[in-house]
Amino acid sequence: MRISRAAAIITACLLASLVAVPAHAAPAEQVTVVKVYHQAVSPIAVSGSGIGTVRTFFIPIAVNGSAADGQYLTGTLTTLSNAMPSGEEIRASNLTFVFGSEINQLVVGGVSLYPPAGATLATGQSTTRPVIGGSGIYFGARGQVVSTNLGANGWTHVFKIRLG
Repeated sequence: MRISRAAAIITACLLASLVAVPAHAAPAEQVTVVKVYHQAVSPIAVSGSGIGTVRTFFIPIAVNGSAADGQYLTGTLTTLSNAMPSGEEIRASNLTFVFGSEINQLVVGGVSLYPPAGATLATGQSTTRPVIGGSGIYFGARGQVVSTNLGANGWTHVFKIRLG
């Protein structure tokens, strides 16, 4: 009985100390916006046909209005399905945006619907994809990117990420 009473007293003291400690709200995470622009896209290589087609890209980019050496987008789009009722294809992306140094990267994944005959999204079309990670100044990044095909005027990619 003494052990039970002692355990009850210790438990009550612990609970009282938890209630006495003021609760601190976690700091609000700030959203970082990064705007990327590049010229119109042409794959540098295409392998396969139909399901399994892989399109590979390497494109110099401008970040927040500034072009510099070491800034580029590289990646692949892989066709996963061409049986969508709309006639479009599902393509998975594996995109890496490099910001001036290979240590500073944002990695994008996810799927999007594409016109079956096109190498990229149709002109005027946007897609939202998850940012699945980052390194360097983007360490721990998570969020999303909205990519918009501007046709002959190139592309924009607007990242909204949280770091850490």
